[in-house]
Amino acid sequence: MLFSLGAFGFLLVVLALLALPLRNVPTDARAAQDELTRAVEALKASDADQGWKHVAKARGHVDDVTDTTDGVGARIWSVMPVVGSGVRDARHLASAMDDLTTSMETAEEVYPQVSGEDSELLDRGSVNLEVLDTALTSMERISDRMRSAEEHLHEVKGTNALVGDTTADARDTALAKVEPVVKGLDRLDPLLAQMPDMLGGDGKRTYVIAMMNPAEMKYSGGSMLTFSHVDLDDGKLVRGRVRDSLSARPLFKQLHWRPVKGNTLAADGARRITHASIAPSWPVGGEETLRAWDIITRMDSDGLVVLDVQALAQMVAVTGPLEVKNVGTVTSDNLVELTAGDYGNFAQDEQRRRKRLNKALIPAFMDRIFSGVDFVGTMRALNESAKGRHLAFYLRDDDAAAAMSPLGFDGALSDTDHDYVGVFTQNMVGSKADYFQQKTLRSDVRLREDGSARVTLEAEVHNFNPPQAPGDDNAYTNPTLDMTVASFLPKGAELVDAVAVDPSGEESVEADPEKHFGRGVVAHQVVLDSDEKVTLRLTYDVPQAAVVDGDRMRYRLDVDPHPTVRPENIQVTVHWPKGFSASSLPTGWTDAKGTSRWKLATLPGITSWTLTARR
Repeated sequence: MLFSLGAFGFLLVVLALLALPLRNVPTDARAAQDELTRAVEALKASDADQGWKHVAKARGHVDDVTDTTDGVGARIWSVMPVVGSGVRDARHLASAMDDLTTSMETAEEVYPQVSGEDSELLDRGSVNLEVLDTALTSMERISDRMRSAEEHLHEVKGTNALVGDTTADARDTALAKVEPVVKGLDRLDPLLAQMPDMLGGDGKRTYVIAMMNPAEMKYSGGSMLTFSHVDLDDGKLVRGRVRDSLSARPLFKQLHWRPVKGNTLAADGARRITHASIAPSWPVGGEETLRAWDIITRMDSDGLVVLDVQALAQMVAVTGPLEVKNVGTVTSDNLVELTAGDYGNFAQDEQRRRKRLNKALIPAFMDRIFSGVDFVGTMRALNESAKGRHLAFYLRDDDAAAAMSPLGFDGALSDTDHDYVGVFTQNMVGSKADYFQQKTLRSDVRLREDGSARVTLEAEVHNFNPPQAPGDDNAYTNPTLDMTVASFLPKGAELVDAVAVDPSGEESVEADPEKHFGRGVVAHQVVLDSDEKVTLRLTYDVPQAAVVDGDRMRYRLDVDPHPTVRPENIQVTVHWPKGFSASSLPTGWTDAKGTSRWKLATLPGITSWTLTARR
């Protein structure tokens, strides 16, 4: 008996000695996490050198943690009752941290190849496909490590009686950062797989480039008034000439082409290529545009890249000013005004200057994309532009198009079956008054217990044009805004009432009986002088605005912006059914007395909100 007690006592002493190093695990783990967070923040600020220093510090802390959690003491403690589950949780946390740090170290290895002065990925407007293949392999390793980290974190139970709360909090904190990254990689991986082919790795690819003028809007965005094309063959880029209405009039002639099936907005008869993009979705407008382009130029195009001057301004903010002959220095601050809103200079000489600048923008766009200057920052700028629908890539290859879609680069409208807001305007004449339009949307949603809703939407467009001297409707400086305002309804929505209030009074508006790809369209044409406004007020029932699951209700709303110069403002008020109260709201939402609200604010680009309430 005494021997047994002595042996047990000795075992306790040994276990205590083996456990001593575990005391430092929480401190080292927190330090590693802090360093990784600082590394990410530094990289977002384009301070790569500082970011990698934080990664190196994180590695030191992670190694201390893993040396302990993989040691003999931790392994023995992991099978002991009571404390074992906590040690196993700590080992999973350590493994996850090691995976995260390794993924950052892999990024450090590949970073010089894709960004900075020593980058070999981009050279003289071409892409080195061998370097690209190396970078893609590194991205695969990063993806594998990030997914491994997520799996380890999900293995953390957080139920240990002694340290369960601590490990659960560490797990939840880490998952909040890791899961969005993994979801982002899930969206990015298909595009990475398609990139070599898109860049001509399996044969020449031809892409049309169109610059949109946001002072003359279509439902999709600004009117396409300047075009070019590029050929990519084995990564080597060859640019075509830039064409506009002055230098290539045949491109803008009226012609017939077969409209995209289901495009109820396509006009009958002959059309100009500038009217090909009347549909707000670029998978529709892009195909319409390429059908016109291919007939006129006798090309066989693989895709269309459309961007407006706001998108280029965002890129210039990253890559530096442009020097344009006979124009001067063009920066991110003055580019939009020089090209679309310089109403103070409209004599013939100034018009010619503007045309020269417009023709210089497409080559500048291609040069900046393939320059290699702050590649990461450039890609981030492209992503922000796509989110605001100032930039879109339409690709005819189904696999390539499917890869673009999850990232929001395809310019498609939301395909949601739930609540939806999309209000677009169409300039009906040649004036450039859209530069000054401001849209404000107010949606009031009254949910029912079955998940359906009665929605009242007010869409106001204000013409902030300064009162220049009146001129012809097609004159550049005429302040009159002659347009159609169109609201695209949620799928399955039944219109109850629609009125338009404008300077001429109030009138009823009918919905288009032909649905546009499953959505009803309510449109109103109006002429607004300087400082006048129009309000389209709609009431409609949405059959599945929310999903009901037992005592839980999830309301879902997607909003597609119109890429105007002034971003639109939006306010959303959601009234929950009696007995329900909000349990989870997205950032920026508030709740009081059964009503959740997004206060009037600028729409943050393409937006999808999910709000949850419980009975």
